Amino acid sequence: MKKALPLLALLLAGFFVVKGCSSSPERQALGTVKEFMEAIRDKDSKDAVNLLYPPYRDALAQQVNVPIQFVELKPSEMVGCVLTSMGEKIKEVKYLDASKIDDTHTEVVIKVVDKDKTEKILSFILVKDGKSWKIANISTMR
Repeated sequence: MKKALPLLALLLAGFFVVKGCSSSPERQALGTVKEFMEAIRDKDSKDAVNLLYPPYRDALAQQVNVPIQFVELKPSEMVGCVLTSMGEKIKEVKYLDASKIDDTHTEVVIKVVDKDKTEKILSFILVKDGKSWKIANISTMR
């Protein structure tokens, strides 16, 4: 019994270390990017837009050139339409890296291959917004 107690303590400590690692900021931010990419591939524009940090979403909406038939849409709906149309072209996504910038910012780097076999490396900057991570910027690295 005395030998089993230290072993049990070691197992419990290992469990809590693994559990703590699984909820690291990097893993949480990576999960947000995965949800975002799945949403645009599945043409779920509402879910994709909800994962964007509101100031970034609003900035994207201002950059969208709107055809006359979409004038009735809300800015976030226009962004959603653009995102889901991009999702149609995606063939493969590889998650390359997730790194903590500071306590409230994380960078996730992915490689996207489209149906024309064009590869793009994208950098996602995420910001901690309450209990969740939101995408605050997406840029092309190469």
